[in-house]
Amino acid sequence: MRPINEIIIHCTATRSDWWATRSTNQKVQEVRKWHLDRGWSDIGYHYLIDRNGNVANGRPLERIGAHVKGHNTGTIGIALFGGHGSSANDKFLDNFTVEQWAALRSLITDLQKRFGDLKISGHNEYAAKACPGFQVQDWIHDANPRPTGDEAQKGGFFVEIIGAILKMFGGRK
Repeated sequence: MRPINEIIIHCTATRSDWWATRSTNQKVQEVRKWHLDRGWSDIGYHYLIDRNGNVANGRPLERIGAHVKGHNTGTIGIALFGGHGSSANDKFLDNFTVEQWAALRSLITDLQKRFGDLKISGHNEYAAKACPGFQVQDWIHDANPRPTGDEAQKGGFFVEIIGAILKMFGGRK
């Protein structure tokens, strides 16, 4: 196994309803096709997370990814389906689902158990892009599923979760 020291998070820049009736595997195969059409040897990401929280394998971990120019050696690329039209300063739940939030946290935890204390970054920390559609460092610090202090008293966490659920079903946030 190659040395791993960092996880870099991405988005596929697809609309929230992109291929909503297709399986996660079909979506991964489509992204693989996009990357092969660019002349790459395989899909660039090692993992992809669907809007329902399904985690799919992409490029084998043993192989260097193709997800951040100049930063693929020693890294694992994880892409979230969605993020079309996002800003680098959006909140995670502005463009992604609660299920993706939970799956990403779980995958990162599993990878850190396997490879040690890995640095976690967003694509936008290495390129002038919005990808992954939020600030990863802010998300890491906000990634506690249990509200505390003023946030719990104001119900801010629950308002954010309910807003994300309504957004998923076409409601207003």
